[in-house]
Order: sequence, then structure tokens, then C-alpha cells
Amino acid sequence: MRVLLPLLLGAALTAPATLASAQPAAPPPAVVADPPANAAHPAQLLQVRYPTGGVEVPARLFLAAGEGPHPTVLLLHGFPGTELNLDLARAIQRAGWNVMAIHYRGVWGAPGQFSFGHTIEDTRAALAWLRAPANSSRVDASRLVVLGHSMGGFDTVMVGDEPVAGFVVISAADFASWVSDADTPAQRAELAAELAEDASFSNAPPKALVDEIYANAKARTWDWRGHAAKMAGRPVLTISSDDGNGPADQAAADAVRAAGGPAPTQVKFTTDHSYNDHRVALQTTVVDWLLSTFPDPRG
Repeated sequence: MRVLLPLLLGAALTAPATLASAQPAAPPPAVVADPPANAAHPAQLLQVRYPTGGVEVPARLFLAAGEGPHPTVLLLHGFPGTELNLDLARAIQRAGWNVMAIHYRGVWGAPGQFSFGHTIEDTRAALAWLRAPANSSRVDASRLVVLGHSMGGFDTVMVGDEPVAGFVVISAADFASWVSDADTPAQRAELAAELAEDASFSNAPPKALVDEIYANAKARTWDWRGHAAKMAGRPVLTISSDDGNGPADQAAADAVRAAGGPAPTQVKFTTDHSYNDHRVALQTTVVDWLLSTFPDPRG
């Protein structure tokens, strides 16, 4: 995934102010240890498909142990999905939450046509699948959290109007900011070349993706601050690294504050786009935030 010019912004886990890089607390048990087995209601990993755009797209459903329904995270990967964050899914599952980790149309062999706009539609379709009455015994629809990394962070912001309980935005990609008003064939060709390798894992030509970005930037249909403002009224966690996507994460947090908050929790790690040397820190941050923000009403 292409990244932007870096911006240093940091924040402690417990405060939204811009501070030094976060130093999370010791990992919670869900990050470092397996829970006791539950023979009556064991943890499970299911292969599922959700309908979107006239096709059935594969997803992984991590079911937490214990009698349901459980709070659930919709996990959205980036473009094309080299980093799936499935270690994060497992930590969240051990913490007592379900996780639905989806693919999108037209990527990694999934049916349908890939486009950035379609990933927004796929995200909404996956949320509808989770809310379906058939899943009510497993999914607590009142405690759905959307969590996205990179392009998945873009999708998370774009569905800020969804009636979910909260949002986690990790190194989000603001596609509209990738282009300038000076639209030239050379600029489009350069961006297409940058996207070519990632696009090769989808069925979308790089040129089509570039044209889509320019069209939506000009139409302001992907207005970053406008969509992010719709997340207001719910808890939001933003996590950034040194990958250059910090400005998008900060802009999303600022838009939520300007729309009335509550003030997002902001965390910054000194690491790369995939958080390669901060995987435990990433899991710790997310699991701690979920458990403290959405305590189990059953005690």
C-alpha cells in the first residue's frame, strides 16, 4: 500500500493529546496466554461467505469461547491484504470477542470485481451479515466495532455513518489526498506504476484504480473529514506509525473532535506500515481499548 509523507504525531494510550510515542502497559492475558478450554462452548474458526454485489465473498469468523452472543469486531485488511492482522484477530478472540475478517470482491481469488469503492460496499454488506437474525445467538449487534488497517482504515472512515458501537483506525489511507488539482497523464501514470504490484493480487487494472481515485477526489465523494465526522458520538481509537499515513489518522481524529467527540484515543508507534516489530504492542493497545471501552455487561 502506497504511503504518504511522514508526519510525527504521538499520543499516550490514555490521552488524545499529541505526545511521545506510546509505551503500552504489560500485555493483557489475551495477548500472551491461552484461556481455559470451554467444553460446552469452545472457541471456533469458521469459513463463511457474505453476500455483496451479487456474489458470495469468503471471510473468516473467529468465535469466542463461552455462551453467546459476544461483542464482535469487523476486521478490514489493506490493499491488497498482504498483512491480514490475523494475530490481532486471535488476541481479540481470546479476550472474549468474535472477529469477522473479510476479503473483498476481486482480490486473492474472491469473486466479483475489485475497486476501492466496492470495498466500502463490501464493508457495509459484512456489517449487514453480522446483524442478520440468523447470527443473533452468536453476535451482539449492539457491540459491533469496525477495525481497519490501511485501505481497511479508509473503509472504516467511509462507513462512519453506520450505527456501530465504535471504530479503530490503523494507518488509514486517505486516497483522495493522493492526487492534486494538477491532473496530468504523467501523474496518473506514476500513481498507476506505484499501485501495479499490489493491484496484481486483484482483478483491477492499475489505471482503473487511478481513474477511480481521481474521479472520487474531484467529486469529493471520499471527503475524509466529512466521513470521519460521522463517527462522532462513538468511541474511536486511532493508531499510527512512521509509514506516512499519520496525517490521515490525525485528520480523522480532529474531525471527530470538531463534530462533538468524544475525543478519540490516539496512539503512535515508531515502526513501519505493517507494525512488524510492534505486533504485541498493537495487540495490547487494541485489546486493552476494547475491554476498557466496552466492558462485559454480564460482569
